Amino acid sequence: MPDGSTVGVDTGNTTLIDGDIYALGHHGCLRVKIVYTLPWGGIRLKSFNSSAWPDESYDDINEVTVLGRVFWYSALI
Repeated sequence: MPDGSTVGVDTGNTTLIDGDIYALGHHGCLRVKIVYTLPWGGIRLKSFNSSAWPDESYDDINEVTVLGRVFWYSALI
């Protein structure tokens, strides 16, 4: 998903499912990431452009705000 893509977000769907794409609020920034839950209650965030943005892990899911599940995106290349 290229930078500047348009995304459709279902704000009523904030229950995390491993490997799905979510819009997240983190320190005042809007982020779109692939989310994986970790066994101890943490999460791992994976970027589409992992060469520029490496995976991030958080021990507490409350460090980010799940805004909703991305159900559609479009990019003009």
